[in-house]
Amino acid sequence: MKTINLNTAEGIKAFLFPDNQPHVNIQGIADGEEIKVICSITDSVKMMQLLQTANALDNLFAKKKILVIPYLMAARFDRLMQHGDSIDLKVVANLVNSCGFERVYLFDVHSDVATMLINNAINITNQQMVEAYQQPDALLICPDAGAAKKVAKYFDWNSNLKDIVYCSKNRNLANGKLTLEVLEPNACLNRNCVIIDDICDGGATFLAIAEQIQPAHLTLIVTHGVFSKGFAALEQKFNEIIVSNSFCKEYGSSIVKQIAAQL
Repeated sequence: MKTINLNTAEGIKAFLFPDNQPHVNIQGIADGEEIKVICSITDSVKMMQLLQTANALDNLFAKKKILVIPYLMAARFDRLMQHGDSIDLKVVANLVNSCGFERVYLFDVHSDVATMLINNAINITNQQMVEAYQQPDALLICPDAGAAKKVAKYFDWNSNLKDIVYCSKNRNLANGKLTLEVLEPNACLNRNCVIIDDICDGGATFLAIAEQIQPAHLTLIVTHGVFSKGFAALEQKFNEIIVSNSFCKEYGSSIVKQIAAQL
């Protein structure tokens, strides 16, 4: 099986015309070959390149067997938030479905709505991220209701995790204002603490948690790291951040440990 990797330009040339039209040219694929395509859909250009790759494979009469999506754009916008909104995940899922792959692998996707909307989809868990944590006798902090659905397996995957504390989190969809309360902050006092979640965008959720506790050591584990507001505030509160390479971005921070997604 041949691999085309849009994240690393393996087996493909991609470029933009002067008017910002993307274009791809597939390299070294013979008619009828079985193909695996890897593409982190981080923006609309990458989405377009994936669609063009699928079209080029059709032109080559290749067998589109497997699609691997380490990062899925719009995974968080999986429902109608406000009147008049688009449901962005449904739009992206329809585009992915149009590519016609026999199997689609997602990496620690935000919710099971994605696996329901994308044909032939399988979610790969964040087990490798949880296993990377090495601080002993640790307390797990669960940031919200979405993360709470996943925590039961974490204790099986990493024996360093001993206890858990939950948070109550609400976000005003009209203005984005966040309200978060750590329900048992005293349990975190002088403990090794770790927050595990699927994505960090600006980091407001995790900074709100860090402001309410006094741990001995604080780690943030996120599968997908956008870090849209940089690391200055996070470096003041966290000793370590463990993140995968799913977002295809280099992180210029001394506290970041980046690990390759095993997909």
